[in-house]
Amino acid sequence: MSQKRKTQSSSSTSSAEPSPVLKMAARKMTDTTEQFTVIMNRLENLFKGDDFNKAVSVIVETVVEKLSQSFKQELNKLSKRIDELQGELHDTKLDNERLTDELQSAKDEVGKSIGENSALRNDINTALKKANDNEQYTRLDSIRIYGIAEAQDESCIDRVCEILRDNLKLTVSPTDINKIHRIEQRNPKTGRPRPIIVKFFAHDLKRECIMNRKKLKSTGIVITEDLTQINYATLNRAFNHDLVDSAWSVGGKLFAKIKDGPKIRVFPYEDLNESISRALKAKPPPVTGANTTPLGRR
Repeated sequence: MSQKRKTQSSSSTSSAEPSPVLKMAARKMTDTTEQFTVIMNRLENLFKGDDFNKAVSVIVETVVEKLSQSFKQELNKLSKRIDELQGELHDTKLDNERLTDELQSAKDEVGKSIGENSALRNDINTALKKANDNEQYTRLDSIRIYGIAEAQDESCIDRVCEILRDNLKLTVSPTDINKIHRIEQRNPKTGRPRPIIVKFFAHDLKRECIMNRKKLKSTGIVITEDLTQINYATLNRAFNHDLVDSAWSVGGKLFAKIKDGPKIRVFPYEDLNESISRALKAKPPPVTGANTTPLGRR
């Protein structure tokens, strides 16, 4: 029995001893603790010393100084750039003022030129009107006859006198005619006879031809006043206008009847639209109502 107790005592003693792994872990933990303690002591000594504060102060001062210098440099650059921009802005303002003055001067010159051109245009139109009126005055005793067939070796004066006597019942002889001839060139494509210009010695005979020309309505022969080229173009323009009902000439003067409007005088070198517009604005309103009476009676 005593032998048995000895055996149990020996086995409990051997099971209480630590293993090699635990011993190694304990040693490493001890070493780490010692190293940590050393580091903590050093940090404690470092934070407690004046050298750390001085080092921090030096670092802060250095950083602040560098930042200040950098900021000053950037500020100087910015200030310099602002000065440059202000100078450029001032120069631009001066340029704008100069350009504004030049533009105003140009406008004044253009306005002056427009005024001079307008006055010159008016003077030219006045001169052209007078020249046209003078030319038309030389044609007051002349007529144009359209539709008289052409014949070889024809005698225009005999043929015209025959038509005026037979159709218009006028007393006319070759001695009443100052000048007579066909105008324009013969056009073989159309085959139409060329017009004949007749200039009388007496203005009364020309006026009688115009007054009786309606008698030629069914003959294909037409008599008109001998107008200048400008007056012919003006009369045709009035005749073909959308607002004009009819257009004619009397004594070399041109007239037009506006549709649903008054009769107006038409002049060369004038805007027909403006003349029609003025006439329509000046047209008196129609008289309506139960109390109206015939014109000339009250």
